[in-house]
Amino acid sequence: MKQRAHAWVALRALQLIDESKNKNTRLLVELLSYYLSDVWDGAWLPDTTIGDMSYGHIFKMDSDDRFVNKISASNWRKVPYGDLKKEMKGKRFCLEEYLKDSAELDKPYWTVGGSGHLPDRVIALNHSIIDMLKLADFPIAFYLKNKPSKEYKAEELSKQKIKDLSMSPNFSARQIALTFFIVSHYVCDAHMPLHCDLRDMTAKTLDGKSERRLPKGLHPGIEAAWDEFFPEKEILTIHDYTTKSIAEVTSCLPKTSLVEIDRPGSAYSLNKDIASNLPSEWDEMRNICRISYAVSRKWIPYTFSEIETRISADKCKPAAGDLTYKDITKIIDEAAFKDVTNRVFHDAVESVARIWCRAWEIFTQPTD
Repeated sequence: MKQRAHAWVALRALQLIDESKNKNTRLLVELLSYYLSDVWDGAWLPDTTIGDMSYGHIFKMDSDDRFVNKISASNWRKVPYGDLKKEMKGKRFCLEEYLKDSAELDKPYWTVGGSGHLPDRVIALNHSIIDMLKLADFPIAFYLKNKPSKEYKAEELSKQKIKDLSMSPNFSARQIALTFFIVSHYVCDAHMPLHCDLRDMTAKTLDGKSERRLPKGLHPGIEAAWDEFFPEKEILTIHDYTTKSIAEVTSCLPKTSLVEIDRPGSAYSLNKDIASNLPSEWDEMRNICRISYAVSRKWIPYTFSEIETRISADKCKPAAGDLTYKDITKIIDEAAFKDVTNRVFHDAVESVARIWCRAWEIFTQPTD
């Protein structure tokens, strides 16, 4: 996903948390709302500054014995629709209905070395957020605790013992907010089907041959098409002179946008009940990647040669550049492209909200 899409998802996730009225989330919304001006750049930092695209943003899987050693005989690597449905909390548009009859999920499938560790990035960052909150500047470190500081309620703080006022001021609220926005980037990327499909990278078969099974320009072409469906930078870049609310900003979708999840009466409307009691972030992200992998195989079921026939061999060459939307709809018909697009972004927004809330819920749990 590109910058407009990432910024929009982060803002819409914040709006969803606010709308949900989940327990203890009011102050999370307040904290992040102080730093809305950082969303545009913060949700894009993994691409511009961190630069871990080749491993941190992907978790590419396969079911082909040519790439994953004896995978077809590895029945413990089967995680079919029913198992995923049991493990996932809340509504999952990419899983439910779309993958209910997925033949790919009935096969053993898994990653190979060098195909990414996106789930590791999310669990590491989310637990860093929890630690940063605990080690933060006053008042973040205790403003949601059940035992508020009596010392800070005193009228004359200068007469209180220094040891009672020191709160380990290691992390600022802005640093924490930025890390929330960074996490949203990785969670979003897990929902991009081609981030989870080994066909989308040049991989070596077990006999040492290099092979790419999808055109290089398909993945960036899809992301470029998606970006046109979201508000422009001028709208998403929030500052002191922004007169619109978050709800108005996220609703400023172009008239030509295929995204419906913010449209009144849409079949893809967001759920305001954010699921709690998620499994660990690693398990949650691994399963999201499994879903995205299966979506990719259903959405784009064609071989390289079949795609060449549809759009021409020249457009499939590595140096040909990004595929256009017109090219993409020759591979994926427009109705299927629109449907999966809405499922992907619906799930991405809700997943970001869930992951953010999980960090906040762990921080705000009472301690002995």
